[in-house]
Order: sequence, then structure tokens, then C-alpha cells
Amino acid sequence: MNKKYLLYISIPAIALSTAGIVAVGSVSADSVNKQSSGISSLVNAIAQKFNLNQAEVQQVFDDHKSQMMLHMEEKRGARLNQAVVDGKLTQDQVNKILAKQAELKAQEASFKASLEGKTKEEIKALVKAQADSIKQWAEENDIPIKYLAFGGFGKHRGMGFGFGHFIRK
Repeated sequence: MNKKYLLYISIPAIALSTAGIVAVGSVSADSVNKQSSGISSLVNAIAQKFNLNQAEVQQVFDDHKSQMMLHMEEKRGARLNQAVVDGKLTQDQVNKILAKQAELKAQEASFKASLEGKTKEEIKALVKAQADSIKQWAEENDIPIKYLAFGGFGKHRGMGFGFGHFIRK
């Protein structure tokens, strides 16, 4: 599968794992395995190069990832709170966004699993269908799409699982 499609999984796997909603890319179950083995390979290389315990090096990576995720959540929360203060969102809308994030996070593993063995075109269709569903949800709840752009990866912000490609402001 094309390496470009790594983004549909890597962004959600890294950023969406705590948020449920994020940026851009394409999906491939093989890409997740390649990314995981790439990180493991890096951890192993560092451990060997500097004669360190591989488990301890892995722990440093895991701790760093957790800190980054916490920082992203704080920024996301501050952005939503500011939108309420500025009158751009209501607290009810923010609550709905947070609930949708939790829902998407809970569905993330099964969604990724549903992509296994699919062709590039099938994956695009599944992702687009999910993105359309989320876009409809946002419209029904009068929530501007830009507030569903958590993780903020440049101009390609959008809903989780790499939906930024399909959801336009």
C-alpha cells in the first residue's frame, strides 16, 4: 500500500488516540504495522547504540508521547473554552464535541480493523462515508467544522481517522 496512506492511521494513532478527532491522511492497516515496527526498530537501535535497556528506552518514548497528547488536549480544551468566551460556540456545543470525540475514540480500533484487507479505493470510500456522517452530525448540531479540527495539522484540519481530506470548511 502507498506510504502516503500511512497518515490516515498514524495521525489518528498518535493524535486521535486521546482526542477522537483529528487531521489528514489515508488509511492502511499495513501502515500501522510498519509504523509500529519503525518505532520499535528505532527504540531497539537507540538501546543498542548506547547500550541501554530497550524497555527503558521504550518507556521514554511512551512517556514523551503521553506528554505530547496531554499538551494537545490542553490546547484543544483552551481553544474550545475560548470559543465559548468569544461567543462562537455554546457550552452545550462544546459538550457535544467532547462527547463526539469520546465516541470516535471508542470506535477507532474497530474502524481501523474494518479497513484491513481493503483496497485503496474501498478505504477512501469508507473514510469518506464516515466523514460525511460526521459532517452531517456537525451541521445538525450547528457546529462549525473548524471546531472539529483538533490536533491542528496545518490547513488539512478535519475530523478523526484522516477525514480532513473529505471535510472542507
